[in-house]
Amino acid sequence: MIDSITLSDVAIDLRREQVIGQDGQRRELRPRSFDVLRRLAASAGDLVSKDALLTDCWPGVIVTEDSLTQCISEIRKVVGSDARDLIRTIPRRGYMLVLPDEPKPADTVRADVRPSTSFWPSIAVLPFDEFTDGPGTYGALGAGFAEDIITELARNRNITVIARQSSFAARASGGTAADVARLLDVRYVLEGSIRRAGERMIVNAQLVEGSSNSHVWADRYAFAAGEVYEVQDELVARIAGTLFSGLQSHEQAASLRRPPASLDVYELTLQALAHMLQFSHAGVRAALAEVERAVALDPTYAPGHIARGFCIATDAGMAISGEAGPERLADAVQAIRHGLELDSSLPIGHRALSYALLITGRSDEALIAAERGVALSPGDALALAFLSLAQTAMGRYAAALASIDRAIGLSPLAPGFFQGVAASPLYALDRFDEAVRNATEASFRSPSYLMAYVMAAASCVALGRKDEASTWISDLLQRSAKFSLALPRVANAYRHDQGMAERFSHHLRVAGLPG
Repeated sequence: MIDSITLSDVAIDLRREQVIGQDGQRRELRPRSFDVLRRLAASAGDLVSKDALLTDCWPGVIVTEDSLTQCISEIRKVVGSDARDLIRTIPRRGYMLVLPDEPKPADTVRADVRPSTSFWPSIAVLPFDEFTDGPGTYGALGAGFAEDIITELARNRNITVIARQSSFAARASGGTAADVARLLDVRYVLEGSIRRAGERMIVNAQLVEGSSNSHVWADRYAFAAGEVYEVQDELVARIAGTLFSGLQSHEQAASLRRPPASLDVYELTLQALAHMLQFSHAGVRAALAEVERAVALDPTYAPGHIARGFCIATDAGMAISGEAGPERLADAVQAIRHGLELDSSLPIGHRALSYALLITGRSDEALIAAERGVALSPGDALALAFLSLAQTAMGRYAAALASIDRAIGLSPLAPGFFQGVAASPLYALDRFDEAVRNATEASFRSPSYLMAYVMAAASCVALGRKDEASTWISDLLQRSAKFSLALPRVANAYRHDQGMAERFSHHLRVAGLPG
């Protein structure tokens, strides 16, 4: 079976259903067009009739030849200059896929630099096993769960999901999750089971890292047996969202354990983001050094430029290292926009752009960028957290609280600063006690997230607890002597609600935060 085709313009991976150009960028091709391409590749060098293609690629569905013609046209457009040689039309009969005599190496990408698609971790989802006394009872349901999870995960642009045919075939071949990972060349494998226990159905899901055959994440879900079809969509969304967030957390944590000298451009960028989200002086300085090195290694690597802009914006907005002031914000926005010019499909780019625009006071543009980030990666808890920040700045407090609550629900171990993000809409909704509780938890779990101290202080003043508020500000200033009301992150927190912005500033002045 042919798994990949390398041409002068593109490399086609039929298992992962992705087409990569010589510039390292992914080109879009619909799943149905991949079905057609895969069927032609299975009979490379032979004529495949139109009837055979329609039957095999649209099983059980009546379609006209126009659907097939559209797929062939889409494939040729994506393939580029080699299209006519690769797929030849046999008039009135069908099509033939002709492989190139000698595969052309993709030598435009440096050996020490991964293409930008490596920023998407790869995963295979296996059909869920059934553990019942009557084999065959829930087998179709287990396969259906897996297929729905594949579809849900594939909605996220920053993850590469192996096509259903390949992952199901790999499971049928037997072996462990590690064997499947090696066979399909993926980093992660999701496996699970479904069984009935009395009047309940129990679904277990486990995410396995292929190289070590160790569990990264696992969860168990139970529901009434009679409600299986009613809850299936909700359950699939929960599993996919939690899995996606758990995978991201594991990738970032793993990057911090790798020695710096061994890091390539992908790992440098990933490690920089992990360091940045610590919000500490040392973490920020390390992150800035790592993104500068990543950009120097490969100036065409979009995530490197995006991470650089995000790190600068965060430092300038909250005076973490003391080395970047508001004057650096324009540089941050420019770096992120440059990354998006290189690859506009990266959800992290829209997320970072939203944050940088928010800090510069352009909250209406920030909201648009944040919504785009969520649309590209609906299962990404971080995207939802940054959406919450933008919604808060726009005065949409109930929506902001709903977004961060969903982010916390999706992430098995939500980053500590998530609670700090939740404190902002809670404060605006006059839920001051809850704001203090969330800010306090954020300060415990992410001690360097300075906005947690700010939100706790403002909420304490609102509750009449001025001494407690002063203590929060004292702790804040010990961590960052340059922190003040004038910092962009504070000044623009409630940008579109003048009354709320004035109340916030007043409460912080009472608490003792310098102007």
